[in-house]
Amino acid sequence: MDKRIEAIRNDAMVGRGSCSSLDECYSDSELLELISEDNISTPRKAVEWARRRASLQVENALNYRWGADDDPELLAYNEWQEDLDKNPVRC
Repeated sequence: MDKRIEAIRNDAMVGRGSCSSLDECYSDSELLELISEDNISTPRKAVEWARRRASLQVENALNYRWGADDDPELLAYNEWQEDLDKNPVRC
């Protein structure tokens, strides 16, 4: 397996078991195509790329919220941000 894909798949935030869209919706070959298109060359940059992509999807969901401080999208966004702080990139 490509080291960049392996790094993404092993990441706590976007890897296997994370329920992120990258984990659930993309095959290894699809991820490889996407990171290659963006000229991602190292495992660390691949994980950073994957986290940015996942963050954009979480933020996009926030844009559709109804505006209450306790709505699920806002809570999910805040939890995502906290989890990013707790789980730095480790490659």
